[in-house]
Amino acid sequence: MEVHHHTHHPKKWKEYFWEFFMLFLAVFCGFLAEYMLEHKIENDRAKELAKSFYEELVEDSVRLDKIMEMRYKKEQCTKYLIHYFTTADYSREADTAMRYMSFAYISLSSRVLFEPSEGIINQLQNSGSRRYFKNQQLQNTISHLSSSISFVKLRNEREMDYITHYLRPFCIEHLNYDWLNEFTLDGKLSVTDAFLTNQQVKTARPYLKNTTSINRDKAANIGGQLLLLLRGMRNATILDYRKAASNTMKLLREEFPELKK
Repeated sequence: MEVHHHTHHPKKWKEYFWEFFMLFLAVFCGFLAEYMLEHKIENDRAKELAKSFYEELVEDSVRLDKIMEMRYKKEQCTKYLIHYFTTADYSREADTAMRYMSFAYISLSSRVLFEPSEGIINQLQNSGSRRYFKNQQLQNTISHLSSSISFVKLRNEREMDYITHYLRPFCIEHLNYDWLNEFTLDGKLSVTDAFLTNQQVKTARPYLKNTTSINRDKAANIGGQLLLLLRGMRNATILDYRKAASNTMKLLREEFPELKK
């Protein structure tokens, strides 16, 4: 039987080169496609975060304007009370003073305390998502904003502590709570709403209690310290927060032009 032998010719170096090149090209194209996909995903994620962050800051800005209007009313009430406790005849009716005490010394609602939203900024800080923002200046501004928010929260805590430990005990001793109950329509209204709607009290007489124990200087200083807290928040803490938030929004618009629409 005749046997046929197949002759294998050795490959030339050019064939090896082209095989290697094609293999390299396939791997490189796969790597490039994966890189471009990852880059697109990161860009899309950055745009989503920027949009949510920007909207959160805009909403907080609108809310802050309303809160600062309310806090300015608190300042005016407190100034009145400082003067009242220094000079008033406590034997006379004190309807205005009791209204102002109720609002300035008791109210602690979200309408008078600004608590910045932290959902997106916490996500950026805690999950490492801030890396999606390539602009270093934007990252630095976000860090400043985070610090400003922390200081706002600290000042809120101090204010709440002061109201809890000094103002409310003063009200418990000297405010007529029968009058306050009628003022708030037996609890149907918050103190803030009762104050803003100027609720009329027809039954309970607006007299302060235990007036003989009121130390005029101490009563005035209690209001004075509250006024310092309110002004400190307005003139320093909130100004710093507004500046940080404004700079962050400006850089977000520059980095993501679609936010301008």
